[in-house]
Amino acid sequence: MPALIGKYDYTLDLKNRLFVPPRYRELLAVEHGRHFVLSMGIDRCLYLFLPSQWEALISAGNESIRFGDKRKQRAVKRVLFSGAMEAAPDEQGRILVPQELKEYAALRKEVVIAGSGNKAELWDRRRFELEQRPALGLFKKLGTQLDL
Repeated sequence: MPALIGKYDYTLDLKNRLFVPPRYRELLAVEHGRHFVLSMGIDRCLYLFLPSQWEALISAGNESIRFGDKRKQRAVKRVLFSGAMEAAPDEQGRILVPQELKEYAALRKEVVIAGSGNKAELWDRRRFELEQRPALGLFKKLGTQLDL
C-alpha cells in the first residue's frame, strides 16, 4: 500500500477548494480511484485517505479504533465515519472542503498538507507550526529509542 509523504503548502480558495498534491493524485489514479476520503482527524486536523487506505481502515475490523469501553469505541467511530465524505478532485486537481470540516479544523487561507503514512493531514498553517514544534522535540528525544 502506498504511503502519503511530504509537506505541501497550499491556499484554500474562496469556494473552499484546495489543491491535492500531484503525487497524491497520481497514487489515486494508480488505484483507479475517483475520489479521496476526507474526514475529521484527531488534533483538530482533517484526514485525507486514498481509497485503499480507507478500505484498509474499515476491513481491519476497525482494530485501530478499539477500546475496553464499547461506548467510547462507538462514539469515536461515529465521529470518524459520520464526518467522512468522498472528495473527488476536479480537473485542476482541487477538492472541495465542506464548511463543517473547514470549521472543525479551523482552516483559514493557508493550509498545510502533511503526509502521515497511511493518510495525509490537512492543517491550518499556523496551527501546524504550533503542533510541529513540540513534535520535533519529541522526535529528537525519542530518536535514541527508535530504530529508524
